[in-house]
Amino acid sequence: MGKDTIVDIITSIRNADMNRKGTIQIGSTNITENIVKILLREGLRIYSNYQQIPRILGGMEVVILSTSWGIMTDREARLEGISGEILCYIW
Repeated sequence: MGKDTIVDIITSIRNADMNRKGTIQIGSTNITENIVKILLREGLRIYSNYQQIPRILGGMEVVILSTSWGIMTDREARLEGISGEILCYIW
């Protein structure tokens, strides 16, 4: 893992999910264990109707979604009327 442990963990999980791998190996630390526990408890997928995509900071953020048309921002999804899985928020 690189210097940013949290990003590495999330990237490893996302890549394993995309490649349909059942398991991954990550370094065991208190941070990694707590992140994995939270993800297991909360679930990994959040689907949103394009009309209900959250707006954070009055729309100053970018929400990235995975849609049937590919990866796009919340603004593009709203414009096209496409729902999808929320991948991340950037603000």
